[in-house]
Amino acid sequence: MSFLDALLGRTRVPPARTEPLFALSTAIVTLESELGWHPGGRAGVVLRPAEDSLYAEAQEETGELVTLAAREMQGQVEIRKDEYGYQWLLFADPDWEDLVALAHMAGQNLTEQGAGERLLAAVFRLVKDDRVLYLIFNYKRGAFYPFIPLADKEKERDNAQEMRLAALMEKELPWEKDYSRWYPLWGCPV
Repeated sequence: MSFLDALLGRTRVPPARTEPLFALSTAIVTLESELGWHPGGRAGVVLRPAEDSLYAEAQEETGELVTLAAREMQGQVEIRKDEYGYQWLLFADPDWEDLVALAHMAGQNLTEQGAGERLLAAVFRLVKDDRVLYLIFNYKRGAFYPFIPLADKEKERDNAQEMRLAALMEKELPWEKDYSRWYPLWGCPV
């Protein structure tokens, strides 16, 4: 924070960090072999809405870039808004590495285009029996956290399983240490 920011009471959004996403490439081995969670074939990047032209151009270019890349990888891309007005880049691909690469590519391109402050999170879907785990990467914090919604209960999550998973994967991924920042993504389109 600069002196003028402090004097005027302004805060700056921290720059987006995309590099920790690649830790998922090796963490999936432990998630599958030791914890029984398997890739669910879907991932997404959620963006804060904005109306400025810089952001619109960056978003359009990023959408075109990931669509071309997904086509080469035999995957699919969908761009849509959720019920809260947030923009989603949704990826469908059976290959885990492709999903990680697409999420990283989207984040990196938006950052290079000057729209990195719009990046909120990357979300990766994993499944185990009939349960769903969302591994959520917070771009501003550069850290992951788990979100496991309970299928039979509305807007309830399995906190015990989330804490256990984070403890077991502590050395594999950079985890968000502040549990109050483990925001649930109810109705997540991933």
